[in-house]
Formats: sequence, structure tokens, C-alpha cells
Amino acid sequence: MHVVWDWNGTLLDDLAIVLASVNVGIEPYRSTPVTLDDYRTHYTRPVRYFYASLLGREISKTEWVDLDHRFHLAYRTQAGEAPLAAGAKDVLERTFAEGMSQSLLSMYPHDELLPLVAAAGIDHHFDRIDGLRGSPGDRKAGYLADHLDQLGADPSDTLVVGDTPDDAHAATEVGADCVLVDSGGHHRPALEAAGVRVANGLIEAIAPFIGGW
Repeated sequence: MHVVWDWNGTLLDDLAIVLASVNVGIEPYRSTPVTLDDYRTHYTRPVRYFYASLLGREISKTEWVDLDHRFHLAYRTQAGEAPLAAGAKDVLERTFAEGMSQSLLSMYPHDELLPLVAAAGIDHHFDRIDGLRGSPGDRKAGYLADHLDQLGADPSDTLVVGDTPDDAHAATEVGADCVLVDSGGHHRPALEAAGVRVANGLIEAIAPFIGGW
């Protein structure tokens, strides 16, 4: 089996930083800060639709570019401070010990992703690491298909571990299995509505595939 891990919100516990950065991004356009409940209720991909939902109106191309720029500028200043999710290193080591191959696919910009994963000390676990090389806020399905193709991995023998309905939709579109980790970025019913298994954490997510855990 091959395991494709998501980064933000899955292996990386960065929800607090994401929420703070969203509020920096949206400050010129909304009079009140976004709460965690707001974020959980409205977050979707493409991300441009997330901001439109928060504002309750369509946003222009200029506004979208500005929102995305402001978010990433704020996020970059704090990204290196985000810890790995509980159990992340242990899970990666145990998965490797079970003989499963692993890779990482994130919708975070590729050139910024690589040093963050290396700094976390886990890059050696992955056969391939891919971040976003296309348009900001894209959906994940096309990237997942290309990621697996580059690896030569069989989607029917692949498990995607993520934290958003978009991860589940991407897995379904390519014919892979998926488990979502309830790491706080979505209301749990929204994760369950994606039609895949939902776990409370990384250990619970991978435990069925690892003997004796």
C-alpha cells in the first residue's frame, strides 16, 4: 500500500496560524474578525469561494489576488512556528516499518513547502513531496492524479490521509481510499458527509493498517 499524506492541518498542526492569517487577509473587507466557527462553516475549495462565502458576495479577481497575497504574507511569518500534529513522527516511522511507501501532497506553494517539511525532520520518509505549482486555491484532484502518476502508484492500492472534504473528493475522483483526520478545521458532520472514514487523530487514522497498534 502507498500512503499520501496531506500537510496543512494533517501532519502540521497549523490551524491557529491559518485562522490568524485569514483574519489578516480579510481585514479590509469585513468589519468583524473570522471566528473558528466561521472558518469551519465556510471553508471550501476553490479557496476563492471560501472568501466569497465569508463576505456573503462575489469577489472580484483583484480582491481575490489581494486576499490570497495578504493571507500568505501573514502565514509565512509564522509557518515555521507550527508544530507537527500529535503522533506525526511516530506514525510515519511505523508506517515505514510496515513496508508501506509514503509521499506528501499539499496545496501549499511547492517551493515554500519543501524547506518546512525538511525543517520538521520528516522529509526522509517520503518518496515524493509535491506542493502547489498552479493557481492559488485550486482543488486537489488533478494534483493527486499527477502525483500518483509521477510515483507510478496504483490508486486502488493508495490511502490518502487528509483533513478536508476536498481531500476525500480528490481520492474518490482518482479511485483511492481516504481517511480524514478531525483536526478542527471543519465541523465533523462536514467531514462525515464526504463519505469516508473519519478519525480523531493520526494514530487512529493509520492504525487499521499497522499490526499491533
